Amino acid sequence: MFRKGISCLSILVAAAFGLRAQTDSLLTEGDRLHRLYRFEEAMDLYARAAARTADKDTVRLLRERMDRSQNALNMTDFCADPVVVARERFSRSDFFLFYPLKNQTWRLPPHSLDPSDDGFPTYAPRGGQSLCFSAPDATGSRNLYVSSSDGSQWSNPVLMDASLLSAGNEVFPMLSEDGKTLTFSSDGLHGMGGYDLYRSIWNEETGTWGEPVNLGFPYSSPGDDFLLVDSPDGRYTLFASNRDCAPDSVYIYVTEKQPVIARVPMRDPVALARTAALLPLDDPTRQDHGAAVSDDDAPGNDDTRRYMQMTAEARVLRDSIYRHERLLDSLRLRLTAGAEDRTALTSAIADREAALAPLRRRLEETTRAVRSIEQSFLLRGAVGDNDRAEREFVGARSSYTFSKNALGAKLKLKVAPAPPAAPATFQVGPVGRFAQDTSLPEGFVYQIQLFTSPRHATLDEIKGLDPVYERLTNALRYTYSVGVFHSFNEALLQLNPVRALGFPDAEITAYLDGKPIAVSLARRSE
Repeated sequence: MFRKGISCLSILVAAAFGLRAQTDSLLTEGDRLHRLYRFEEAMDLYARAAARTADKDTVRLLRERMDRSQNALNMTDFCADPVVVARERFSRSDFFLFYPLKNQTWRLPPHSLDPSDDGFPTYAPRGGQSLCFSAPDATGSRNLYVSSSDGSQWSNPVLMDASLLSAGNEVFPMLSEDGKTLTFSSDGLHGMGGYDLYRSIWNEETGTWGEPVNLGFPYSSPGDDFLLVDSPDGRYTLFASNRDCAPDSVYIYVTEKQPVIARVPMRDPVALARTAALLPLDDPTRQDHGAAVSDDDAPGNDDTRRYMQMTAEARVLRDSIYRHERLLDSLRLRLTAGAEDRTALTSAIADREAALAPLRRRLEETTRAVRSIEQSFLLRGAVGDNDRAEREFVGARSSYTFSKNALGAKLKLKVAPAPPAAPATFQVGPVGRFAQDTSLPEGFVYQIQLFTSPRHATLDEIKGLDPVYERLTNALRYTYSVGVFHSFNEALLQLNPVRALGFPDAEITAYLDGKPIAVSLARRSE
């Protein structure tokens, strides 16, 4: 009998391990299909895996995966098809230095603003009056903060807005010159996996940032997508992604800027993968030879700046001509062999020769300009190469030249002292507690609403929060809230820690003399 009991237990344990292995296998395969843009198939595997397990954490993970694939599937109804000029692979540690921004504008924040050491620099042009940056909060998640300068000191940083906050990470914020458009990456907002690209617009009427909008395919992908920036000349949009390379690398994609981005549905996984690959066009008419160095950041006088631009352009032109000549040689060999349609080959050779002619003329003009500037350097007793900044040029064989900027000096900011911390109005303990008195102070106050329910919540459901306010609404549903805050920023600081406890949908609510009002109205009253 004893041996029979052991045998039955062994069978049960083996069955449990078998089910776990099946669940893990389905999850892994679902993740693979998701990365291949086969979102419906991925959702089916996640659902099958969820049916095979009773483990709450695993079920929650699988539901998150299903939501992610559903989000991605929804976004396939609004796909863009940008014209890709170039792409180049860079290390994830310094790819941002190759963007066409002013030299030394990427800087490391002071320890007082960002005590972490995980390689997220801040875009901080000299003379700027506003600083937008990413830093970890009390939970370890990276959030977006803003500080402004009055000329003598910087304000104490505050979280940018509740709509830009998630339980994940928000990184690489970029504000437009007018300060009304914010672009950033997040792995915690509703997306399709990894870091997605988002844009938010400043609302002048409410004084708040609008709900962030996912930029969708192909700017966002199942990989990590970062740092979307328009070039200063308005010709290009650049962004980075590791979708087709190792996690420690990214491609920077250069696309032609489109005033209006046309969106079309695209459900076929093969078409999605082809579009998301963002392969550059081989079109010499779209070459940009002067993008490596801008007039704003090149050192020295006008001749030095022009010399740097001309030498970079000459390098790109030589490589481009070499590439076209190699193709011409290949076409001529095929024509000589006589194995293909002679008419088609002759036409292709003529087209390639026609494309080469303007490139050769431009190279001659550029070479003459370089020699002229060098001659002027010699007459003045200077050599051009001695005046050149040591810069790395990348992408000479493509249609766009990348130039590596230098990292600026670490930021040193005189920051105003933080206001005194407001007294805590709730705590987290081993056992939660419901408030006996649910009345609120007079005037404007804020709370963090945890969830609503058609029934009374249990102590387990409030996860150690003390005290929790329970109220019955006119819709006969119970709302559960925590904290009493006298400013929106006080509530905002506690929002992510509350979400991290297991309330991902927690939100800030406002009251006036105990009656619920719109948060925007309460914020305008502050």
